[in-house]
Amino acid sequence: MRWLYLYFPSLQLDQLAVQYPAQPMALACPKRHQLLGVNSLAAAAGVKVGQSVATAVLLCRELQLFSPEPARVKQLLQQLAERLYQVTADLALQPPDALLIRVSSMLKLYPDPARYWQQLQLQLADCPYQYLAAAGQTPLAAKLLARSGQAELYLTPAAEQAKLALCPLTASDLPAASIEQLARLGIRQLGPLLALPAAELARRFSQDVLQYLAALTGRVLQLPQFYRPRLQFNRELQLHYEITESPQLLKPLQPLLQQLQQFLRRANLLCQRLQLTLQFRQHSPLPLQIRARAGEACAANWQQLLSLHLAQLQLPEPVYALQLAATDYVPDQRASCNLLAQRSQPLSKAQLLSVLVARLGEQAVVTPLLSLSHWPEAESSASTLAALPALNAALCYQLRPILQLPKALPLTEAVTLLSGAERLEQLCWQSGTLLQRDYYLARTEQGQLWWVYRTPQQQWYLQGWFS
Repeated sequence: MRWLYLYFPSLQLDQLAVQYPAQPMALACPKRHQLLGVNSLAAAAGVKVGQSVATAVLLCRELQLFSPEPARVKQLLQQLAERLYQVTADLALQPPDALLIRVSSMLKLYPDPARYWQQLQLQLADCPYQYLAAAGQTPLAAKLLARSGQAELYLTPAAEQAKLALCPLTASDLPAASIEQLARLGIRQLGPLLALPAAELARRFSQDVLQYLAALTGRVLQLPQFYRPRLQFNRELQLHYEITESPQLLKPLQPLLQQLQQFLRRANLLCQRLQLTLQFRQHSPLPLQIRARAGEACAANWQQLLSLHLAQLQLPEPVYALQLAATDYVPDQRASCNLLAQRSQPLSKAQLLSVLVARLGEQAVVTPLLSLSHWPEAESSASTLAALPALNAALCYQLRPILQLPKALPLTEAVTLLSGAERLEQLCWQSGTLLQRDYYLARTEQGQLWWVYRTPQQQWYLQGWFS
């Protein structure tokens, strides 16, 4: 069984390098004032891991210092796992900075391991993260080769054992006390440790050393917990600089919307609502709700809706961070489009409603709503889209015009009756009078279809028009 270990030694610094290109940077422990990581530009200036902050600043005056963010690094590792999950099945997170992949389960799909490795590289090609990759017969063997800097992928079992023998014990998962004890005996590499008899190891060292060597050599197999993606999209972004005008937020939102589009298309889902949360220094966070009536996956369409919302927004103070979360998922059951059709397609009804709501607001867009009353003046009303209930099919009458007058008008033109009478009655409980009407489908001399009625007094009125 072959395993592949992907080691990302500087996830946070590589992510910061996108925001601050050509800038020496380092991670510093806030309590001990000691450097935990440096980028290549800082290393070229003589800055090293383990130095004090004061020494590092003296060596490089342009050095930018950042505090470690474990939650941010965990999120970056999660995003890498989501990306690689598209081409590989058995994948395990190795916090805080690595991924473990079981290669043997994918060799039926990729008989050539080199082709499989190319597919993984394609997924990592547009990522800004440095990584080291190593393969081994066991998970711990692949991990030890990667963390010791030996990026080996196609080793024979004999060559792998030779490479492992040269690995320093400081790169292993042995307890620090055991590593120090072995160093006092002159054992600093794995080879001399493996050469010791098992009885000698059991007598002189702790049980942790024996268990580690058993897992490393494959005598005991420890399967990791494999990763399964969650159907949840939630991304945070620290801005390069504070933004004071709301329309300027569209530019940093573009990569987040592209990630949303990839997430939805991989899961064959549509999203009906986005929540954009703006973070301020002093003011409380400001959440914005952006809706797509029938669901949307395209980043360009979400960007259009966001631009309409942001154009009307007044920021209380500059924004320094963003959070974009997707909710209300529905399956993507849209019919496939014609490949020969023109690219410019008109907006659908649901897209048009989403644009109108984004521009005018929820309360400004209303739709007709049927009620339980059979009386024409009371059977329909206007409702906002946000409060629109599910329509009952039993309320949809067969012979009703789309355009109805709120108050009937006297009929002044000659018409031809096309249907029999439909009698409607309503008893007024206050006065005791009975209202009675006979409704007909009628056609005018110009060919228009009208809905008219006659009262018991033989008076004719116009109630509405058919389209």
